[in-house]
Amino acid sequence: MKNPENNRIFPFVWPWKGVNNQTLSWTQLAKQKAFSISYLIVIWSIIGILGFASTRNCEGSWQIALQCDFAFWVKNLREDPLIFVRNMFTTLFLHNGFDHILFVSVIGILIIVQSHEAIFGFKTTALIFISAYMTVAPFFGAFYTVGLDLYPDSQFMQFAFARNWMGGSIGMFQVYGALATKSRKPLVMLMIPVFFELFNLFVFGIDLHISLMHVMSTFVGYGLSLWLVKK
Repeated sequence: MKNPENNRIFPFVWPWKGVNNQTLSWTQLAKQKAFSISYLIVIWSIIGILGFASTRNCEGSWQIALQCDFAFWVKNLREDPLIFVRNMFTTLFLHNGFDHILFVSVIGILIIVQSHEAIFGFKTTALIFISAYMTVAPFFGAFYTVGLDLYPDSQFMQFAFARNWMGGSIGMFQVYGALATKSRKPLVMLMIPVFFELFNLFVFGIDLHISLMHVMSTFVGYGLSLWLVKK
């Protein structure tokens, strides 16, 4: 792990810069931000080959059906636990629209993830990002499964089963939380996603389920990063 030259509130790094604000050559860029670059290549290649996935309509083309099979479904916790586990790794690479993948690519990768990678390196960044669904999915899977058993008429619980969940935003928020460990005021950084999700919830009407996962992954990322540093 490298130390930024100053301890800022927001320890972001420009995409073309190194941790000490030096401009990187193409070779250095490919080496120091390999995970960020690789992830972008993979997700845009999937869009180019398969098109966008669907969160509900899985009866369309084989491309849609294939991506539905590899997206995260809460129902699989009980119906097919092995698929539930497998899809925690695959759903990070699927996106359901241009706005979805653009948000993850620009805000998630070009700002947050590559900054974390510049400071913490490839392995730590990849671990925190890819483990995102592993940290939140079991909790929410169990929560909604038990919740639906207890409250079968609850629309909130039913909705969690009515669609799949996908995309790199969970990983993005978990890496953001991890990056907050390098902030001079980590609480300030950690509260931004909370207010951001409240804004999305009440202004844009985003699903509460998504907001809860984003906020939880942020704080899990912070705790996970502190634990990894101690290790």
